[in-house]
Amino acid sequence: MRLYWHPFSVFPRRVRIALREKAIRHEEVVVDLPGGATRSIDFRRLNPFGHVPVLDDDGLVVFESIAILEYLEERVPRPALLPADPRDRARVRQWMQAAGDYLAPPFKRWVMRFFTPEAEWDRADQEIAAGEIACHLDVLEEQLARQEYLVGAFSLADVCYAPFVCEFAMAQLGALLEPRPGVHAWIERLRKRPSIASTGQGS
Repeated sequence: MRLYWHPFSVFPRRVRIALREKAIRHEEVVVDLPGGATRSIDFRRLNPFGHVPVLDDDGLVVFESIAILEYLEERVPRPALLPADPRDRARVRQWMQAAGDYLAPPFKRWVMRFFTPEAEWDRADQEIAAGEIACHLDVLEEQLARQEYLVGAFSLADVCYAPFVCEFAMAQLGALLEPRPGVHAWIERLRKRPSIASTGQGS
């Protein structure tokens, strides 16, 4: 099993976390994202849309992080990262989607400040992005007020959020956690998991 990824891309970390949670032997291939490798003919054969992550399991090629996570769950069902109950599975899947649909866009707009000169920052848009992130955290705070993880036990829902929320301090978003103790405690629990700690920035 081979995973194509790059540290600049947030979404591959989801897959790296799941691979470690399930102790799946695999090879990790860092794609030369800055050098334009995802635009090459060879890479477009793996993912015609030119994005990482891509998983190659003995010739079966899967792209899109959520599709890969679902495949890994079915391929190696233990330890389970999806609950057995269909209702809880649906809840996990809705949070998996929410992380990418509602948190990722403002998060990426906010962190553009680390990749562009300060003179080129769109400060107004970054303030809007920070506000959108705060509203998202309010939703998470309500969910986490009654349980340690998003849907009871640790699951793919938490895996999908971890690459974003576990880097809030690095992204200078730590102040947003102060009025949200449930989210803050949840992030601390996530950061202590070996699968997450070993895949952080620079890992």
